[in-house]
Amino acid sequence: MMTEKRDEPLETAKGLDEYMSSVLMNDIVGIAVLDADNVYRIFNRGAEELTGYKRRDLIGKPAPKRFFSEEDRRSIAQQIEASGAVENMEIRFARKDGGVKDIMLSMTVQRDSTGDITGYTQFLIDNTEKKHLQNLLLQAQKMEIVGEMAGGIAHDFNNLLEGILGYTTFMMDLIDEGHELRSYLEIIERSAKKASSLTDRLLTFSRDRGRDDSLVDCNTLLREVVKLLERTIDKRIIIELNLKKNLKPVQGAAGQLEAALLNVCLNARDAMPEGGKLLISSETVSVDDTYPVLSWKMKPGNYVRISISDTGMGMDQETKAKIFEPFFTTKKRGEGTGLGLNMVYGIIDKHDGFINVYSEIGQGTVVNIYLPSFEGEVQGAEERPDDTGEVPAGKNEVILVIDDEPIIRDLSREMLGTLGYEPLTAGGAVEGMGIFKEEISRINLVILDIIMPHASGQEVLKEIRALKPDILVLLTSGYNRTFIGDDIIDDENVYFIQKPYSMEELAREVRRLLDLKGR
Repeated sequence: MMTEKRDEPLETAKGLDEYMSSVLMNDIVGIAVLDADNVYRIFNRGAEELTGYKRRDLIGKPAPKRFFSEEDRRSIAQQIEASGAVENMEIRFARKDGGVKDIMLSMTVQRDSTGDITGYTQFLIDNTEKKHLQNLLLQAQKMEIVGEMAGGIAHDFNNLLEGILGYTTFMMDLIDEGHELRSYLEIIERSAKKASSLTDRLLTFSRDRGRDDSLVDCNTLLREVVKLLERTIDKRIIIELNLKKNLKPVQGAAGQLEAALLNVCLNARDAMPEGGKLLISSETVSVDDTYPVLSWKMKPGNYVRISISDTGMGMDQETKAKIFEPFFTTKKRGEGTGLGLNMVYGIIDKHDGFINVYSEIGQGTVVNIYLPSFEGEVQGAEERPDDTGEVPAGKNEVILVIDDEPIIRDLSREMLGTLGYEPLTAGGAVEGMGIFKEEISRINLVILDIIMPHASGQEVLKEIRALKPDILVLLTSGYNRTFIGDDIIDDENVYFIQKPYSMEELAREVRRLLDLKGR
């Protein structure tokens, strides 16, 4: 009968030597042993990989002071003095090639029987990728904070615009075409609509904001961007277009994408104060397992790559790492807010796209934007009905308006009453439900604000439909329909209109819904 062969015990000198040799020679953890005079005695393969130095460069020589910063050396000394060791300290290590590595350092101190230090053992773990991921997480958290702030401001601002725009159009309908005040009212109306457009851009920062999708030809978009640039760009800057033909469209909001591309181009312009070349190109790239991954979210498939490169001053790595951060800017006080490239990041991210930036001091900058190409069949443009003509009037239908903003309630009462409806208004969920229960047999339509304090419009909607499932409901919000979500607008009797809307827009939508449902 054969007996099982046992491995030689580790405790034997030979086994211990081999074990220690395998540990010291591994290339995962850097291990360095120094004597009491900081002279290297052991420097393993892992340490070579991290530092760029070979064992022969350091064995028998003192540790160079340039390895660690003065601040890190003080922190190491303080920890050793306090606890006799260093545990998982994050430091930056200067490599031989001039690069910098983020290192996780642990360090033990060897002492003799009298307590005197006889040496140090350092354990070095590459922390660069972890730090990179932490920075990406921090960037995402900053974006989320800015998004929440911007979304709240934009929603409240749209409520104010609704009052301004609504009362302006209401007054324009009450005065004659040739009245001397009409031109002033038209200016107010145009300004309010421009402010609404700015609010829409502000909502780009909101993490919950969606986008109104359409098919966008990137080449057409880039030509439009160049037309805008040519009006303001320094004549010493030469613009070159290199657009590949037969690009597939991308799906998204043309206005947002144009704003993003224009912003990148304007930054390129500002980087060339003495003139230079701005090259704008487009092409289709196919991303597969062999393609350099720009993000863990990047899926295989076809992308439209837009490259915007300049011959300007370029950036160092520290600046490049911060360019998409909210409020970071290299411009002088009063010349920039630091939100431009942050807005670009938000827009491209909302379109499931990615951005890569390459830059070196004195060598210019290249910004590559990747947008998923639309792979479906392109249909012809849908014809919309002509909305010109007289504003449709009401037929004494009863409409309940539930909105927490007094100016919106007052405006709705004036507008709907003038149009020939019987308006009822409520300032919140409790008041609204009270009126609805009292007038349930008479109410033909409920206009309901989704974002209200105390009880949301969604909660009110559930209560209303529980009492009268087939009631017509027109939801309103300063956010767009994508933000509201299809899980709320999931019934043929629930519709949506975005603030701010004009009296004519409200009139047409209310009349359309009532006629559609035969109410």
